[in-house]
Amino acid sequence: MSEKFPAVGHRYLVNFVKFRVELDFQSETSMTYYNLNAAGERVGQETVAISVDPIRDGLFLVTWTESDKTTVVHLEDYRRMRIVTNITDPKDGLTRFEGTMTQIG
Repeated sequence: MSEKFPAVGHRYLVNFVKFRVELDFQSETSMTYYNLNAAGERVGQETVAISVDPIRDGLFLVTWTESDKTTVVHLEDYRRMRIVTNITDPKDGLTRFEGTMTQIG
């Protein structure tokens, strides 16, 4: 990868308005996501193998497949601290959300 992925070693709170998650990036190939309830408490988690592709300075395409075969595609903009996600899950099909991210660790 030509540009270093800035998320490695950091945690981010992502607010998609309809739901919130915490993303914890262990490396350029591993991330744990935590589902958060309305009080901000962790209510579910999974560690996934991710693929990271640089798009431009500060913008990365991050993708993974979850254990239930849900596929997630993030466009993560570290200059604007915004994420666009497209999620395809086996029961609900394709959904799209956009939100803000805040580094918390």
